[in-house]
Parts: sequence; structure tokens; C-alpha cells
Amino acid sequence: MKLFNSKTIFLFFLCSHYLSNVFSCAAIQAPSGGPKDETAPFLLYSTPATGATNFDQSIVQLFFSEYILERSISDAISLLPKTDDPIQLKYKGKELVVKLPDSLLIDQTYILSINRNLKDENGVSLSEGIQLAFSTGNIIDKSKINGKLFSEEETSALLWKIRDSLDAKEFFLRQPDYTIDANEDGHFSFNYLSNGSYKLLGINRSKLNERLDPNYSIYGTSSTDVINIDSASTFKKDINILIPKASKYIRVVNGKWVNSRRGEINFDAPINGKIDYIKVEITSGGNKILPNLFVDNNENNTLHFFIKDSLKSGLNTMINVVPSDNAEYSIIDSALISAKTKSNIDTSYLSIKDAEKVNNLEIEEDQIRPFDFSFSKVLYNVIMDSALTLKKDSVIIDFNLEKLSPMHYRVIPKTNWIPNTDYNLFVMRDKLKMVNTRGIKDSLLIINIKTSPFRKFGSLSGNLIEGYNEPLVAKLSSLEKEQYFLDVFVNSNSSFKINKIPEGIYSLMFYNDRDENDHYSYGSLSPYQSSEWFEIIPDTISIRSNWDMEITNIKLNSF
Repeated sequence: MKLFNSKTIFLFFLCSHYLSNVFSCAAIQAPSGGPKDETAPFLLYSTPATGATNFDQSIVQLFFSEYILERSISDAISLLPKTDDPIQLKYKGKELVVKLPDSLLIDQTYILSINRNLKDENGVSLSEGIQLAFSTGNIIDKSKINGKLFSEEETSALLWKIRDSLDAKEFFLRQPDYTIDANEDGHFSFNYLSNGSYKLLGINRSKLNERLDPNYSIYGTSSTDVINIDSASTFKKDINILIPKASKYIRVVNGKWVNSRRGEINFDAPINGKIDYIKVEITSGGNKILPNLFVDNNENNTLHFFIKDSLKSGLNTMINVVPSDNAEYSIIDSALISAKTKSNIDTSYLSIKDAEKVNNLEIEEDQIRPFDFSFSKVLYNVIMDSALTLKKDSVIIDFNLEKLSPMHYRVIPKTNWIPNTDYNLFVMRDKLKMVNTRGIKDSLLIINIKTSPFRKFGSLSGNLIEGYNEPLVAKLSSLEKEQYFLDVFVNSNSSFKINKIPEGIYSLMFYNDRDENDHYSYGSLSPYQSSEWFEIIPDTISIRSNWDMEITNIKLNSF
């Protein structure tokens, strides 16, 4: 009989111990196989349960319906109000253990906030933020603030409890006391709040960790200066915030000379309609020049400038972009650009944008729509009328010509366009005299124009149940065509009518034009200014051609 020696026995136990450790330390993960689970994870329960009082434990355990993605937890859970020492998190698959700091205050309600950064192992986020509350005293705060954030992006609500009169002006300089992610519909709710005065802000969730800048951050304020919570008013509901698509002010991105007479300045947002609020100064060798300005017809972030006489090629200049006095429409900071003038030698031919394509022109029966086109170069002192001919087949069409800028022109026929018809606009090289630059390459340049059928329109009328003394605007916005809207004031009879609406799907919004500037004001942080009150009708509105649609007895929340 063969006996095991002591060395063999030792190796057997050593291997067994090693394998035991390997399997016990294996990563926690969901079972593999089957179709991908796209169901959002949710919290099953917590220990202690939310609402616990006289809490004196050091940990909170969270149990979820799905295996949680470990790398998602670090930015997903926070303790509110914020403490000096951070919480610590331990990952255990479907369970998360939150280690609380030792510095919790006595008789304080704390909220464990779980935002939508938390994901399951399939990368599916929570459907909405979660708040769990516990109190270190006998009573737990139960006041609430809820509402809806309106934006095309995912959003978050920020809430500050105001400490004193100075904090009421500068609260945005510190971290918010409470944050929560809105759900996919924009709804949010702050629960377990104590009595006090609060300021509320709505932002896009992608900007949540960025420092708030009153001028350049994208945010919306509530329509009330302060939200007060006391024993008589513990629930503030339907506090809605509209978040703008762009920041309040425009920034210069860059600038350059195109040649020794013309240059371009690029901004980070469209400037069409705002050129009167922008001033440009060019300095060279102690001389100051004020150029002419115009916005590019196709790239509305680009401002063109040109001067009367050419400068020397390669000359160092300073281009100073100065904001106007009207801060709402101006860039907030002066921009100083150092740039050298370029040579006047231009070997490119004059062209027209998209001249080789068929330019589809939408036309109307009761209004002559213009046809716009743009040249590739600035045309100085050029007489354009004799260089253009408009034809339908071989018939010459009389037209008026408008010069909107040294690059942008507009043709308006004296009699209306014919529907579903081809037109040609001819540009003749020998009639278009160019100086120090090349003109059109060929003797004739042809722009093809194809008219549409006559556009058809509908209308919308309605009335409100209650009358309002403040100026109230009904704004109809297209859900299919960006930045297209029509608005009218609600009259003294609490009714309104919007005419000549193109066929399509729209949303209807009412707002109090408090500052009477004919557009909605989103509010400001410094100096603090609440937004204008608004309400968006939840149902979309379908406008059909030649239909007069009516909405009766519209009930709005008071403002």
C-alpha cells in the first residue's frame, strides 16, 4: 500500500486554499445569456427605510432590482445637505453600502440623493432620481417642491436654501444644497425640506458639474423670486422652468483678414438680428478704422467686415470687438484679436453658393416671396441690375433687386411666381465688372429656380376662461421646423387668433410679457431676476391647410 507523505498532503491543502480564494473573490456580475435587458433598474428597499427618525447608524444599505454597473456609482450618490466629509461607497452587485461621515448634525434631516448617472450592468439608467430621507432627531422634515423643467435635453433641478441677505444675491457662487435629476418628461420633486426660503434653477444635466456663470451658463430661473416654505405652506407644486437653448451672451471665437480690405469674425452663436449691438474697431499704427459690418447669409455665426481703402499686405492690426450698451443683446466681454492683413492676390473665381443645384422656392398665392442668393466674394461698388436676367423658358420676367449686403442679393418678380414652374436667373460676366479680383469663370452663370405649389395655411383661435390684467402672449411653436414660431397678444376679451399658420404640428405656450420686450425672458442670476411666468398646453396642435381651428375655455394656472 502506497502512503501519502507529508509534502504531498501540504501541497494538496495549499492548492485547495488557493482555489477557494479564487472563486470567493470572483467579480460580482449578472448571469450571462439571453436577450439584452433594457428595463431601468429601481430601488427595491433600503435599510433603514426612508423616513427613519433618531437615526444613529453609520451605514445605509440600498437594494436594487438589477446588478449595478460598478463604475457608475461614484458620481451617482450624494448626501444632502452637503457635509464636510464625503460619503464612502461599497459595491456588492445588487446592493450598495453607503458609509456615512461621523460629522452628522443633531436634529437634522438628511437626504440620500441617487441621480440618473446610476446604471445597471447593461448601461440602463434610473428612470428618475431617487431621494431617501432620515433624521438624526425626533422629527423628519416633510415639505416639498415639485415642478417640471422644459428642455430638449435631459435636465437637473438645483435648489439653494438661502442663508442671509448676501446669500440671496450670491447663492449661485456656492454648491447647491440639493440637486435632483428630472425624469424623461422633465418632472422633478424635492422632498423632505425644512422651513425656509429657497432659490430654484433648472439646467441641462450635461452641465451639472460645471461652475455657474451668470452670463455664459445655460439656465432658467423660476418665475418667483423666492420660494418660501413654512408651517402654513409645506407643498409648493407646479413650479415650472423653461431652459433656453443658448447662453445669454455671445462670445467671439476667432477672427481673421481674408485680404487687405476684408475680414471675418466668428461667434459661438448666431448673430443675425444683433448686428446693431456689435461694434468693431481696427487699429494699426496708431490709426483707428471703423469698418462696415454685415452678417453672412448662410453662416449666421459669421460677421464680415470691410474697410474703404485697402491696407498694406502683411500689416499687423488689432481687431477690437466692443459690446454695446444694451447688455441683453451684446457680447459681455470685449474681444481683442491680433491679425495680419493678407495679400490682395486672389486666384479664385467669383461664384454663387449652390448655383449648380435646383433651388426650391416655396411660394404663396397672396404674397410674392423673394429669391435670395449670395456671392462668394464681397462686391464693392458693383452695379448688379444690368448683370442679371430672370427668365421662364425664353420669356424675360421683370423684377426688382434688393441689395441686403455686399454679398447677399434678393430678386422679387413684379408679378407672382407661377406654381410648379422652372425659372432661370442668368448672371452675365461682361456686365459684372470686378476690380483686382477674378469674376465669373464662364461668360454666363445660371441659377436654377423651381417653385413649389402655393403654400396653404390654417389658423388657430381660442379663449381663456379667466381674464388677466398683465400682458399675456400666446406663442405657437413648430415641432418640425426649428426656431419657427408665431405669437400674438391675448386681447382684453381673453381671446386670441393666429392667422396664416403653415401646415404642421405645433405646441402652444402662454407667457406673461412682464418686461414688454416681445419675447420670453428666462431670468438672470446676476443681478437676480426671476423668469417670466409661462404655461405650455400639454397637447400638441395639428394645423391643417384651409382649416380654422378653435380651442375654447383654456384654463391656465394663475401667475
